[in-house]
Amino acid sequence: MQQQSNTLAIQRLTALWGLCECGLGGWLHALRIPLTGFLVGGFAVVIVGLIAHYSNNSFRQIVQSTILVLLIKAAVSPHSPWPAYVAVSIQGLLGAMLYATIKNYTLASILLCTITMLESGLQKLIMMTLVFGKSIWVALDSFFNGIIQNYNLPDMSFSFWLIGLYASVYAIWGFIVGIWSASLPKKLDQNTERYRLRLSQYIDNQTATTNSKRKNKRWKKLFYLFAILSFIVSVYVFGNINDGEHKALYVVVRTIAVLLLFFGIINPIIKWLVQRWVSKGNTKYQKQLKPLLALLPELRSYVRPAYKMASEERKGLRKYSKFLQILIILTLQPVTNEQ
Repeated sequence: MQQQSNTLAIQRLTALWGLCECGLGGWLHALRIPLTGFLVGGFAVVIVGLIAHYSNNSFRQIVQSTILVLLIKAAVSPHSPWPAYVAVSIQGLLGAMLYATIKNYTLASILLCTITMLESGLQKLIMMTLVFGKSIWVALDSFFNGIIQNYNLPDMSFSFWLIGLYASVYAIWGFIVGIWSASLPKKLDQNTERYRLRLSQYIDNQTATTNSKRKNKRWKKLFYLFAILSFIVSVYVFGNINDGEHKALYVVVRTIAVLLLFFGIINPIIKWLVQRWVSKGNTKYQKQLKPLLALLPELRSYVRPAYKMASEERKGLRKYSKFLQILIILTLQPVTNEQ
């Protein structure tokens, strides 16, 4: 009986993770919650920790849940850029390794949250460097050193300290989330019934469905692909401009070329590969994917009530941790379950 209950908990947590990756950020923006990026990124690794908590074979289960979340993301939110898939993969695989090798749940949770949040921050910095080039950091250093020279101070790498501060903020936030994540399993049983009874007062029955039909015109896609590739090749083959008069123009054109490469070629190819995998009915994950997709509307209906309940009980930053806690409680103990 306990094994069946844990299996159901893992299934619902996996669906909640998928919802977090596909749409929770949009809901948090709609509710005007600040620091949405921090919350969504931290929430994902908290769910990974809970999956490990309810699982006997944490490595296998977390890897399986990670694959299912990637499939949910491809099916529900195909517009997501490829770095988002990389982030989910890192969260899942790193979590699987840490919880399988480190028996101390608290230590594993802190390490997972700290490393994944640090990776999230560094990923943004790497993307900035790829898009804008090294020149963005050179420009920052030149600008800052031009100011401090007026005060007879020695030159310094402003970009180095800026990157270090930026990464430190993510690492510290990950450490805080890790401590909270480690204490969460003990908190979930507290006041569970009270939140379930209050849920009926808040559930929003409005549903929004959007149906979009896209005509597949291969010749047009091929034309766009050829045009993008031609532009990118032209920029890198013929655009090596070093004179100051045209260098600024070249930086702008190069930035456009990198953006087109990522969002016009790499991103569509990765999405096509993932969606093709999802569409195959003979994959062993297909049967597990369907009930998870069916759970998403139910779990989505808990977001606003959970936030209202948390707002009534907590203020400030504590309100947001309470919101996530209530959302997880409602996910694990839905009103429809018979006790």
